[in-house]
Amino acid sequence: MAHNALFLVNSVYQLLTAVHLKRTLLRDREADLLLTDVTPALPRLRGRLEETGLFARVILAKGAELQGRCHLNRPAELDACFQNQEALLRGALSGELGEYGEIYFANFDVLARLLACRYDHLPCRFYWYEDGFSSYVIDYLRPDRAAANRHPLAGKIAHKVEAALLYQPQLALRGDGIPNLALPKLPRGDGALLEVLDFLFDYRPLRDPADVLFLEQSFRAENIPGNDLELMERCRAAVGPGRFLVKPHPRNPQNIALERGLSRPWHGDAPWELYLLHGDLEGKTVVTVCSNGALAGRLALAPPSGERVVLLYRLFTGKVLWKENDVLRRYLDRFCREQEGGGVFAPGTVYQLEHLLRYLGGGYGEKT
Repeated sequence: MAHNALFLVNSVYQLLTAVHLKRTLLRDREADLLLTDVTPALPRLRGRLEETGLFARVILAKGAELQGRCHLNRPAELDACFQNQEALLRGALSGELGEYGEIYFANFDVLARLLACRYDHLPCRFYWYEDGFSSYVIDYLRPDRAAANRHPLAGKIAHKVEAALLYQPQLALRGDGIPNLALPKLPRGDGALLEVLDFLFDYRPLRDPADVLFLEQSFRAENIPGNDLELMERCRAAVGPGRFLVKPHPRNPQNIALERGLSRPWHGDAPWELYLLHGDLEGKTVVTVCSNGALAGRLALAPPSGERVVLLYRLFTGKVLWKENDVLRRYLDRFCREQEGGGVFAPGTVYQLEHLLRYLGGGYGEKT
């Protein structure tokens, strides 16, 4: 069996995890990296990735084009793509694939499913690594979730997945039967890891991150109606304009919080978890509906980072997940119970939220 590994990466968060996995679980193994353009900025990191020497090869993939050509809920498109899978892969990749004993992926997208077909009859194990709270609550392989799961070729990935790799496997509620294994935590204070990540993402310390920071989620990009803007307004009113800042979500088409005067501009391009590893949010209060970034300091870092976290999922009027929203709430409730007394709060009323923020972030007008 081949001993090389392949990482499939669609986002900055996934890239950070892939780098960490290569330096820990696979530190003595050769590995290639498949870097897609699903996040448009990712291919620009190829040069820096090659300079680190972590990966034997960095192969670019036209992931966005593949997703546009092959919708996972359109049987005719699935037939056309998977009956021509080898040609499709060759046209989407900048280099040839090798022989791999393990493939690490984070999304059950068309590219991961094409790879499962490509290596179907070979002794190649697939490991699904964490990509936020969805990895804990969504059964992506349920037959009624997508037509791809019922397709004879696109559905082959179900038989290739060996395990899910999670930072907190005890929190998983998916019910899909896939074993959950523990990912090694991101170590705070690891100078060698920070050196690699700082170079890769061109890290600069946050400039004046404010005392209360609201992490926006991609609700507008995904057409999810809700009251998150109203919640931002409540938070800003409770602590005062000078203490409040909104970090916009990169997938939202416009920065509505900035346009409405709820926040000054956000200056920061590095992954959120890298700011946490550097301690840039130490002593601050991070507010969100349920962004995985707000959970990461306790889920993924060891020891946990020192920011306080306020989760507003109990006050949000929309459905974060259309099919699994109830499971997500159970997951968040369990997370809050495990973190009780550890600086994580989940107010049940707006009144509780306002009083909590005044207590955590200071009164109105103390900073301008």
